[in-house]
Amino acid sequence: MYKRSHTCGELRKLHMGEKVNLNGWVNTVRLHGQVVFVDLRDRYGKTQVVFDADSFSGDFEAVKKLSMEDVLSVQGTVRDRAESAVNPNMDTGEIEVLVLEYMMLNEAAPLPFVLSDRDNAEENFRLKYRYLELRMDELQHNILTRHKTYQATRSFLSDNHFIEVETPALMKSTPEGARDYLVPSRIHPGKFYALPQSPQIYKQILMISGYDRYFQIVKCFRDEDLRSDRQPEFTQIDIEMSFVDEEDIFSHMEGLTHHIFKAIRGVDLPNPFPRLTYAEAMETYGTDKPDLRYEMQLQDVKEFTDASDFNAFKSAEKVKGLLVIGGAKYSRKVIDEFTDFVKKYKAKGLAWMKGEEGALSGGISKFFSDELQKSMMNSLGIQDGDALFMIGD
Repeated sequence: MYKRSHTCGELRKLHMGEKVNLNGWVNTVRLHGQVVFVDLRDRYGKTQVVFDADSFSGDFEAVKKLSMEDVLSVQGTVRDRAESAVNPNMDTGEIEVLVLEYMMLNEAAPLPFVLSDRDNAEENFRLKYRYLELRMDELQHNILTRHKTYQATRSFLSDNHFIEVETPALMKSTPEGARDYLVPSRIHPGKFYALPQSPQIYKQILMISGYDRYFQIVKCFRDEDLRSDRQPEFTQIDIEMSFVDEEDIFSHMEGLTHHIFKAIRGVDLPNPFPRLTYAEAMETYGTDKPDLRYEMQLQDVKEFTDASDFNAFKSAEKVKGLLVIGGAKYSRKVIDEFTDFVKKYKAKGLAWMKGEEGALSGGISKFFSDELQKSMMNSLGIQDGDALFMIGD
C-alpha cells in the first residue's frame, strides 16, 4: 500500500504537477478504449483517477476488470482537466490524477444490492450488509453531523461550567417508566444488574456531592416495544443543575439549542424562543405537544352556543370550535366519518355549520338566530365555503 498523501476530497488546482498517493473505494468505472476513468472515494470526497494505457506500465487488462467497491491504493500525478471535462458537482472536479502505479488492497465480492439504488432493497437485507450502506454519502453525512453535534454540545456546556461525568452502565434496578434490561451476575449467581434507563440516581448523587452542573451524552436502555418514538437503546444529552429555577433551565437549554444549530447548520434561531404555557397549548391546540405550523387553532365558542337554542351544549363546561377553511365542500358522509373519529376519543358527537351566502347553514345552524350567526361569522372569521366543527365537554 502507498502511504496516503492526500484524501480523495482534498486535491485542487494548486496541487497540479504533484505526485500523490490516494487510498479509497472504487465508486464508478468508465471504460473508454485505452483509457479507464475511475472515481475513487473515501469519506472526504471523490477524485477522478485516470489509467492511460500509453503511460501506465502495469497490467492494463486487470485495470479494465476493476469493479465497484474494490479498494485501491494509487500513485500518480495531479493534472488539470480539460475545460469540457470539468465537473462542478465534485469538489475535486477541476483536476484528475494520472495513475502511474496502483495496488489492489481488496477485491470486492459481487455486491448484494446496488448501493446507489439501496432504497429499493429490502430493509432487512440493507441491515445485514449495513457496512456497505454506511459507505454512502447520506449516511456518512448523518454520522459526521452527529459527531459535530456532540462537539458543539460539549463546547457550550463546558463553557458554562458544566462538567462531564461518565456514570456506570451496570446498576441496581430502580423504579422507572419502562422495564429494565437485566444482566446476570457471574460472581453472584441468581442476582442481576440492570442497564440504566437514565442516569437519574447517579446525577442526584453528584448534586448532593457538590457538583452543581453535570452533563453526559449517555446511552440509555428501556425494554419496551419498538415504535416510531420508542426504541430499546437510545442516546440522550443528560443534564442536571443545582440551585436553579425554571428560568435558568429555559435559558441554558435555549442557549444550547442556539449554539448547536448555529455551529452545525449556520442557522440563527429566535432569541428567546417563543413560549407557550401548558394551559395555552391545551386551550389553543388541545395537546401539550402542538405543531405550531398547524394553523387551525381551537376557538372558544361557548358564549355563542349558550346564546343559541341548541341545548346539547348548555351543560358543557367548554365548547370548542375548529374552523376549516373551504370545509363546506365536505359531504354528509365525510362529516359522519369525522363524527365516528372523534367518538373514538370519547367525544359524544360533532356539531357543525357551514358558511353560505353570508350566513350559516346545515348542521345545527337552525338553532342560531340570524343576528347570532352574523356575530359568530365576524368573530370567528367564517367565510362562505368554510365549515365550523364544534365539540362540547
